[in-house]
Amino acid sequence: MRQNAHALLTDSCVRRQPDGTTIADQYRKLGVKLTCAYTDRIQGWALIQEKLGRVADVAGPAAGQNVRPRLFIHARCVPLIESLPILQHDPNRPEDVLKVDCDEEGNGRDDDADAFRYLIASKPPRVFVRKLRGL
Repeated sequence: MRQNAHALLTDSCVRRQPDGTTIADQYRKLGVKLTCAYTDRIQGWALIQEKLGRVADVAGPAAGQNVRPRLFIHARCVPLIESLPILQHDPNRPEDVLKVDCDEEGNGRDDDADAFRYLIASKPPRVFVRKLRGL
């Protein structure tokens, strides 16, 4: 396996299995560095909304202020592009997105959007520039 591999994981990967190990332990033995995904749904969706930008509000605290997008989704990310516009607010928690499982045919799920939320919310807020050696 390639050294310095890195992946995000959810809380299910750190739960102890009957033998006392976790899925994270198994990956660590293979040389894969794991980082816990930031799973707070409300903060994650707020961060995505902020990074996607917005057109000036007509009213409210951000009235007249455009926010330029800082996040772009490549056209090849078709499942994500298809899932984002159909997300709905949770009627019991309007600041959250309604969790939707897929039907028998695999349609209507929000797994792509959730994976996107994990990725964006788990990224460090700063970009570090480093010189590559040997190139």
